[in-house]
Amino acid sequence: MPKLDVAAIETYAKAYAAQLCREQYAQRNRVDGDTLLRLSPVSQVNLFVVRDLYDVWKETATAFRSPYFNFESEEVKKALQSFLNTVSKQISVEQKDLEPLVAKATHESLELLLAPREYLEGWIKELPDFRLTAENLRTFQKYNRLHKGIIQGLSERLGNEPAVYTTRALEWLEELASDENRRDSVAETLDLFAATLPVDEQSLYEKEISTESDQSFFDQVEVTQAGSSPSRDENYVATSGLTRTESSPEYIASSISTTSAAETALPAPDYATIPTAPAITPAEDVTASVNDPFSMQPTVLNEKLREEKPAETIGSQYQHKPISSIHSFISLNHKFIFINQLFKGDATAYHQAIEELEKAPSFDQAKDLMNRVYASQYKWRDVADEADDFYEIVRRRFNG
Repeated sequence: MPKLDVAAIETYAKAYAAQLCREQYAQRNRVDGDTLLRLSPVSQVNLFVVRDLYDVWKETATAFRSPYFNFESEEVKKALQSFLNTVSKQISVEQKDLEPLVAKATHESLELLLAPREYLEGWIKELPDFRLTAENLRTFQKYNRLHKGIIQGLSERLGNEPAVYTTRALEWLEELASDENRRDSVAETLDLFAATLPVDEQSLYEKEISTESDQSFFDQVEVTQAGSSPSRDENYVATSGLTRTESSPEYIASSISTTSAAETALPAPDYATIPTAPAITPAEDVTASVNDPFSMQPTVLNEKLREEKPAETIGSQYQHKPISSIHSFISLNHKFIFINQLFKGDATAYHQAIEELEKAPSFDQAKDLMNRVYASQYKWRDVADEADDFYEIVRRRFNG
C-alpha cells in the first residue's frame, strides 16, 4: 500500500475548505449548528468539525473553574451546565474561524478514509494511560462514519471489559484493518469530495521512486565476450531506433550498390572550424612534470558527493511552506516523534501544548512559552534536533 503524501493532502484540504466556505458564506456572514451538520456532502467532515467545537465547549467549562470558588457545589454545577447547554445551541461562526476547522476536518477525514490502520493506530497510541476504554470507543463512534466495521470490531473484542492496554488494542486493529469486509469503499467517499472540488486519489499518495535511479551509468554497460565489443552497426541500431533488418549488412549493401564511391565518401573535415584548446602557461617557479596534465582533471566523484546537500530534517521539510494550523499540519508520524521525544510520551501534554501555542498572539510569546515551560520541564536540551524541528514549525505558524 503506497504511503500517503501528507503535504498533498494538506494542500487539497485547504483548497476544499476554501471552496466549501465560499459556497456557504455567499449569502450569509455566519453559520449556525444546523448548517454545520450539512456543511459538506461528506458527513465525516461535518462530524469532525462538530467534534472539535465540542472540545472547545469542554475547555470553556474548564476555564470557569477557580481555586477561590466551590465549583463542586450542586447549585454551581447545575447552573454551569445549564449555561453551557444554552451556549451550545447558539453556535455562530464566521468564515475566517470556520475555514481552518474545515481544513483540519478534511485532512483527518482523508487520512482515515485512505489509511484507516495508520490513522486509528495513531489515535490508540495517543489515548491517556495507554489504555483503550469502552468510553473511548463510544465517543469515537459518535463522531465517526468511515470504516465503522473496524471500530465495531474493536468494541466486539473488548466485550464487557472496561479497558485493555493499547498493545492489545493494536493487535486487534492489525487483524481488523486487514479484513476488507470491514472497510468501506474509498471511491464512493472520494466522489462526494469531488462534488465540491475534484480530487485524484493517486495524487494523494507519495510517488514511487523508479529503481532505475539506483543504477549507475556503468551498470548499464552490457558484458560481451572477452576481447570483443558491440559493433558500430549494433550501437547505431540501439541509438537510432532502426530495425535490425534496416541496419543489416545485406540491407546496407543493397542500398549503396547503385551509389558511386564519390557519392558515398565522407566529406573531408574542415579543420578551420575545429576550436583549439587554449594554451596553458605554467607558473615560472613550477617545473613541468609528467603529472602536470592530471592537475587539470575535473572534480572527482567523492568531491561531488561531499557537495551534495544533507538529508532534510522534519523541520526543513516545512521550511518553505506556510502553516495555518500547527495541529493539522503535523503528520501522524511526526506527531509520534514529538510526543515521545519532546513530551516524554505524554500525549495529553503534547496536545495541551499545541492548543496553548495556537492561541499565542505572536511567535515571540509562543517562543517564550516553549523556552520557559516546555524546554525546561521536559529537558529539550537532550533532544535538540527534535526541539529545533518543533520550533521551526511553530515559527512558520506565525511568520509563514
